[in-house]
Amino acid sequence: MSKRLPKEERRLRVADAVSLSGDCTRSQVGAVLYDRRGRLVMSGHNGSVPGKPGCLEDGACPRGRLSYDEFPAGGDYSNCIALHAEENLLIHARREDLEGGTVYVTRAPCYRCMPRLEAAGVHRVVWRLNDTEGRITEARILNPRNS
Repeated sequence: MSKRLPKEERRLRVADAVSLSGDCTRSQVGAVLYDRRGRLVMSGHNGSVPGKPGCLEDGACPRGRLSYDEFPAGGDYSNCIALHAEENLLIHARREDLEGGTVYVTRAPCYRCMPRLEAAGVHRVVWRLNDTEGRITEARILNPRNS
């Protein structure tokens, strides 16, 4: 009989599945929110605003038309049309689900998203390190009183 995967890995795999909906040529990202009771309550993926031309399908993003050699990962996102997965999740989540919840993301949140998650009351953020062993890391506890 096979064993169940550890909870953190199971939840990150849910985020992996959500990332398949991402509309970006550079990186498809998924994020999922589990409330303080451990229930899956919201998901988000990166992509343009609904109804607007996207990156992957429409080639509408200036950043998405550049290679990593032309514009390395990270840094300035001023030439990106997408909402990040975390932003998409925050827009649609209920405040009571965010407060004390844990967000699982397929990559480390950027400098814009981490403070937004903290301001929304999220307790923890979890993602995989980019290494060959697939190790999991978690960000600092964002809101210790919201556990």
